[in-house]
Amino acid sequence: MTAPEQPSRVDTEPVSIAEAVRLVLVAVVAIGWWVIPDQTINVIVSAVGAILSVVSSVLVRRRVVPVAKLDQD
Repeated sequence: MTAPEQPSRVDTEPVSIAEAVRLVLVAVVAIGWWVIPDQTINVIVSAVGAILSVVSSVLVRRRVVPVAKLDQD
């Protein structure tokens, strides 16, 4: 008797991963505004979070195949 195979994380949708990354970035920025008293550092942390969010979205959208292209194959 063999054990059932564990589901692979490879099949996880890239959009779900990007959304999780975005939520973590929002949490980090929110905690930064709450904990760090210096507004200059808070603005820098917010800008870095926004840039990383855009980069993660762009990287994920490259991996997604539009539905219109699926019919062509």
